[in-house]
Amino acid sequence: TGPSTDQLLHSPRNYQHTDPSSGVQLVCDKCPAGTYVSTHCSPTSVRECSPCPKGTFTRGENGVQQCHRCRAPCPAGFAEKAACTATQDRVCTCPPSSFLSVDGKQCQPHSLCLPGTRLKKRGSEDVVCRPCTKGTFSDGSAMRCRPHTDCHARGLVLLIPGTTKTDNVC
Repeated sequence: TGPSTDQLLHSPRNYQHTDPSSGVQLVCDKCPAGTYVSTHCSPTSVRECSPCPKGTFTRGENGVQQCHRCRAPCPAGFAEKAACTATQDRVCTCPPSSFLSVDGKQCQPHSLCLPGTRLKKRGSEDVVCRPCTKGTFSDGSAMRCRPHTDCHARGLVLLIPGTTKTDNVC
């Protein structure tokens, strides 16, 4: 024996459709991702699926009669993370070294860490900077702290000790 009608009605692989000529509630098989239902099932035939036209998509199995329209091309300043395909929508993101503004309308470049600090975190928000630790410095030209020059190891004399913002002067 096969599955009961009640089991079919609740299956994620089926959808319900009312036959327009008889008014009978039918259980039709869903179409695969990237396609849509071009003809519903009837008491005597199975449903028919057609591929999504260019610029449209369906993500998963579905019973929709048309594919979803993809988002417009990414606006200026954004990068396309994922292209519009028959099975996925276009995804736009901020390029590396930038983050989405609070209003969500533009990408802003990450701030640079000030001299004496280093990059702690870069991500979907602006950078987070932390002070350089003892024995290291950052003059603002890099996002990391570098160790002070070891004058003694180079056979030189330390003239001016470095700070978190300056290197040792040998």
